[in-house]
Amino acid sequence: MMLTHAFYLDLCLQCAWKEQLKTLPNPAVAALVLDKNGMILSLESHKECGKPHAEVLALQKAYAALSGNNAILSLKDSEAIHSYLLKNAIPTFKDITLYVTLEPCSSNKKGKTPSCAALLKALKPKCVVIGAQDCNESAKGGAQELLDSGIIVLKAWEVESLQECHQKAKALLLPFRALQTQGKFMLFKYASRLDGSIDGGQISTKGAQSLMHDYRTKADVLLISGESVRADNPRLDTRFATLAQRNPNVAILTHQKDFPKTAPLFTIPNRKVEILHSLEQVESLRGFIFCEGGARFFNALQNFIDLVLVILNPSLKKDSNLRMSLDASFHLLHSAQIAEDIFLWLAKNKFIFWDITKRAK
Repeated sequence: MMLTHAFYLDLCLQCAWKEQLKTLPNPAVAALVLDKNGMILSLESHKECGKPHAEVLALQKAYAALSGNNAILSLKDSEAIHSYLLKNAIPTFKDITLYVTLEPCSSNKKGKTPSCAALLKALKPKCVVIGAQDCNESAKGGAQELLDSGIIVLKAWEVESLQECHQKAKALLLPFRALQTQGKFMLFKYASRLDGSIDGGQISTKGAQSLMHDYRTKADVLLISGESVRADNPRLDTRFATLAQRNPNVAILTHQKDFPKTAPLFTIPNRKVEILHSLEQVESLRGFIFCEGGARFFNALQNFIDLVLVILNPSLKKDSNLRMSLDASFHLLHSAQIAEDIFLWLAKNKFIFWDITKRAK
């Protein structure tokens, strides 16, 4: 049975990674509901901060499947879904098993959405299987609440055969945990072709570009080098985002004291653009810091970076003059295909980026 638990938790983890960063400052979370016969009724993920949590969405869809009543599916507000389930779904869920990557938020939680633990205590599912503990002081403790209410709770961190699932669930939470414990989370992103080339215009597909703009909408600061600004003359906006467009503040790290403010990024409304001249100023940045740049920029920032996202496009460029060469050790947290691109989410163990190399034509 424990292998079955690992299988369903892994399905949840794969689902949650699709929303990584888009839920910030909330964690990426997914939940799955099984009926008494082991049939999957729902698999859902949290989409954005302020919107229904994964457990609520999974229970919403599962109730429609069990009851044959789809009226609940028209509800979008978390409180409305909670209220509908509390009014109509008892004891619909008495034989179901709920899998969730993160401990349901406790009754003590204060925020934009109601407590998932409080809802589950009322609905009384047969069993809840949890991938990781919540590190948020105001929301943790939901697992114990469920146990105290008589619900069977399996905590992956306490089950030997689920330790790999637990580690993966913790890895999923890296951005959230960094924000909770450090007050900041720094992601470094770069895209390249199969041969490592990074010049010659747009590298990744439109689907990947749109997703990057979604990530930008959640960033507090978009950090870029002065060299990149001079070379690319970028806008650094969110025009291709599928989420509500919000242009992040920009910080430019440069040695140039009189840095020219001629790039289009300076004309984007509702944002602050700051010129930084030292790593001490970088260290003082807070929130989600989204870094885009090349080898020299990474080398300067490597002590501050929490996570690296490599976007690998399945193409080659024989006449490339610019490549990202590296001698590094990575821990692969997750990989996924987005359109034609491969996304590699990497935690750093040791990073040494060599500078860009120019090849003679």
